[in-house]
Amino acid sequence: MTESAPNANSNFPETAFLVVDTQVFPIRQHTVNIGRNLDNHVVIQEATVSRVHAQIRYEDEQFSIHDLNSTGGTYVNGKPVAKSELNSGDSVMIASVPALFVMNTPQLTKRALAVTGPLDNAVLGERPTGR
Repeated sequence: MTESAPNANSNFPETAFLVVDTQVFPIRQHTVNIGRNLDNHVVIQEATVSRVHAQIRYEDEQFSIHDLNSTGGTYVNGKPVAKSELNSGDSVMIASVPALFVMNTPQLTKRALAVTGPLDNAVLGERPTGR
């Protein structure tokens, strides 16, 4: 898996997150893989989620989500998508798993905390160990 690091001239936002259940995954690369496999950046251990389900990409100063021919589908604000722009506050479904795409603004940070409760380092984007 090739990861491209943000370059200093790309205006890459440092405060974008995907909130899944009680976990907050910082979006720190131009391409973030989502799925059941443990080598994804965002690992979701749910049977309805494909091993390699979707990607969040940052291109041309815009985040987008791309379904990778998953079985369960990817949805943004309730609509099935193959590709969709992401804006702060968008509701995302990875198959049957709800998530929230957030860029750090006071209002949306408050909304994310209402979903997750107080966070600590144990839930900030750590990949689960083999189970």
